[in-house]
Amino acid sequence: MVKSLPLALLIAAGVLSSTATASAVTYYGNTVVNGTTYNLSPFANLSNANLSNANLWFATLFYADLSNANLSNINLSGANLSDAKLYGADLRFADLRFADLSNAKLSGANLRFANLYRTYLSDAKLYGADLRFANLSDTNLSGANLSGATVSYSNWTDFSTNSGALGLGSYSYDTSLINYAGSTPVPEPSTYGLIGIGALGVALAARRKKQKSV
Repeated sequence: MVKSLPLALLIAAGVLSSTATASAVTYYGNTVVNGTTYNLSPFANLSNANLSNANLWFATLFYADLSNANLSNINLSGANLSDAKLYGADLRFADLRFADLSNAKLSGANLRFANLYRTYLSDAKLYGADLRFANLSDTNLSGANLSGATVSYSNWTDFSTNSGALGLGSYSYDTSLINYAGSTPVPEPSTYGLIGIGALGVALAARRKKQKSV
């Protein structure tokens, strides 16, 4: 048991050191994330900040400037980012569940594979944002502007809140929205019927031609 104690201490020290440098749990104020001290407060200037892998759930960052920040794998679930500037921010694989991003500026942001389940993005600016493979189930995008954004393969299924989004065409409660979000359209039974009738007609015409030639 004595021999195993140093090993256990080393493992514990490694875990603590990696936690201190790679992530942070905070709600407000100055915090060290990835070896740098950041002021994680409302209206803070965090442009180009490296906050990857940080745990900032329920953080209060409204009106903060996070332009071009590295937020990959960040946990911002329940955070208040309303009116925040996130132009060109890297939010790949970010956890944004239940976060408030209303009226946030996300133009050109990379939100690929981000979890936006029940995220509040009403009136957000998402010009040219990359939302491929993002989880958009129950996401509130009413009034959001997605001109030039890419939403393919995102499970955009909640028509009641997403039908009010702007910039992706005029969508109503039909399959055009699902198709644009990457789902494979399935032909209706009537379509299969028409295909079958056409094939039968071609077969009969070929048979009649063969009989005439004989």
